[in-house]
Amino acid sequence: MIMAENQKNVNKILSESVLKVRFEDISENNVRICKDKLLDNIGNIAGGALAFGNRELARVIASYGENGEAPIFMLGGRASLGNAAMVNALSSRSNDFEPMFMNLDGVRWPSKESATLINAVLTAGDVYGFSGKDYITHEIIGEDLSVRIMAAGGRWNFDLGWDSSFTMPIYGVCAQFARIRGLNALQLNDAWGLAMNMVGGTMSNIFDYATSAKLGAGYNIRNADFATRLAKEGFPSLNNIFEGPRNLFRQYRGMEEACNGEFLYKDYGKKFYMEESIKLYPVGSPATIVAFAGGELYGCCKTENIVDIELAIPDGYTEMYYTAPYETGRDPLTHAQFSYQYALCAPILRGPFSVRHYSEEVLRSPELIRLCGMTRIIHDSSLSAKPSTIRAAVSEKDGTKHIVTKTSLDFDMHNYPSREQLLSKYWDQINSYGLLTHAKAGKVIDLIDRLEDIDDMREITNLLIP
Repeated sequence: MIMAENQKNVNKILSESVLKVRFEDISENNVRICKDKLLDNIGNIAGGALAFGNRELARVIASYGENGEAPIFMLGGRASLGNAAMVNALSSRSNDFEPMFMNLDGVRWPSKESATLINAVLTAGDVYGFSGKDYITHEIIGEDLSVRIMAAGGRWNFDLGWDSSFTMPIYGVCAQFARIRGLNALQLNDAWGLAMNMVGGTMSNIFDYATSAKLGAGYNIRNADFATRLAKEGFPSLNNIFEGPRNLFRQYRGMEEACNGEFLYKDYGKKFYMEESIKLYPVGSPATIVAFAGGELYGCCKTENIVDIELAIPDGYTEMYYTAPYETGRDPLTHAQFSYQYALCAPILRGPFSVRHYSEEVLRSPELIRLCGMTRIIHDSSLSAKPSTIRAAVSEKDGTKHIVTKTSLDFDMHNYPSREQLLSKYWDQINSYGLLTHAKAGKVIDLIDRLEDIDDMREITNLLIP
């Protein structure tokens, strides 16, 4: 059983400490990352809100006839905090463009929590009108807790089948809402117990290219909203979800206890872990250099003259759901995000990869489908596995061949983006679908730059309401 030096159980350490952290405890670096990710998140909503599934979810929520305490950003309408934030999180998650990879003292592990944790607090900011400093504190505390819980259980385990982005962020959101709603430590503990009874989510969503792959980003907030409301009423739940014979790591990781249990308490309240890899390309990570190759092949010839496309990957390169033939199906977006064929052919047809490549016009383009259909993925043992190297070759009718080789050294998503890169991504998404005017989008940048001085987060959220 995991124990800290003072022999308090982890559950007690966390439930008490979560409620005590203040803005002054947080480093300048954490604050900078938090502000950058807030701007990035708003851009992601602007680029993803019109994706299939989000308006459909909003219509279901509207049918409940519930109170309209919180706004649905970009799309319009209001709902309960949990349900509105659920839609907002799905919009941010839609293009697989949100930050991921937690930074554990320089070691990066895959994670997908930011779309959940940021939108929970951003939406709550409109309901409760707390300050920018409070936003920063609530968001970082929830993110740190979620990262610690995920890190304690080790990396994603695809064989077990649970999707960590579905099963882990809810505890961080419970901590955020507990602080915002004034729960005490016992009530927060109850909220965590209630939350553990609600989690689920399978990696099969991605293997089936299902729209439900992004649902966990939202229903973690909806369920945490319910759990904290119920816990504040004094509804009892589990004693300790982190330790003992029925802990969450046993249930969702198949281990007796947390394999890296020290993350649950070491330097808690003094050091704050975050997801720090802010994505600059809206494709699955292994497909990024494939998209680079496609971008370099753009304009090499008229696409109607292309008769063969070959993508060569080294032995051991990530395959999983990336190598299946691209199909439009009921919702082609999820398949496009996790398809080597699409990552290569969309930029060959339309230029360097952007969220514009995920419009219905492009996703169902007959010419794009033709190019993907002729793309062969082969293994080439002569290609380097470390650094990973891929080769793309386009052949024309007259026999002309165009070849591009890219390696993982060409791009490292863990390099923190420059201000220029962040703004370029933001404005590309603003300009792609026109959901936020330039005047409002510019004001958002100004307000986030001085977030610590804002007295009421509604100065920002009001700009996101159509």
